Amino acid sequence: MTKLWADQPFKLIPTPTTTATEGLSKEVTEVATEMCLAHNVMVRNLNAIHLQCEQVTKPEDVIDFILFCQTSLEEIHTHHAAEEELFFPQVAEYTGEKNIMEVNITQHHAFEKGLKEFEEYIYKATPKTYDGKEVKKMLDRFGEILVVHLSDEIQTLLALDKYGGEKLGPIWAQFNKKILAQIKDMHRVLPCALGAVDKTFEGGKHNFPPFPWFLPYLAKYYYAKKHKGSWRFSPCTMFGIPRPLEFAKDVE
Repeated sequence: MTKLWADQPFKLIPTPTTTATEGLSKEVTEVATEMCLAHNVMVRNLNAIHLQCEQVTKPEDVIDFILFCQTSLEEIHTHHAAEEELFFPQVAEYTGEKNIMEVNITQHHAFEKGLKEFEEYIYKATPKTYDGKEVKKMLDRFGEILVVHLSDEIQTLLALDKYGGEKLGPIWAQFNKKILAQIKDMHRVLPCALGAVDKTFEGGKHNFPPFPWFLPYLAKYYYAKKHKGSWRFSPCTMFGIPRPLEFAKDVE
């Protein structure tokens, strides 16, 4: 018997292939690849919620799981807010195309309603009101739309090469700084994010996230302590090693 893992039901996004990036600048290739890997962190956490939500029933487990859901939402919000406030406008400025990211912004709005519905539910939820079946229904209403957007955005980034890929590198660096600056509580966001990084993804060829070597240790032994119970639901260790989802159903 094995357990379903966080590579389903929402599909992980493969990084751009060698064929897709042939002739493209190093900067565009790197930015598209890192964006893809960042998106997969969000997808894995959504999958972890989807696969475990109905089996979480004990009050003490529900309390921890609610926080795990909240931090996963905070991660998504932080990422997309930084895109709309900084990354997309700067891309539009350097390309000279005012509406170049309009499709991506429209896609943000497409899953916004479903995401908001889940947010309102999970921030009010208590062990008495929590309903795993309802959580799964809400995820199904917006999850697929969100993942389509996350995948489409990679193709948009690859297409920026014709405007001068070398200009994208500094914009990407500022975007990452913006995300870090927007984190309000490192005890919540950092363990949640690192707990969905799979260092073995695509054969372990990616050095992601490009953080100092000691950060996973800092996350595990300091930041993760405050809400330790919530990270039981994470699909990976703080060091990027996939692990069974404790509350997922067994499959043959």
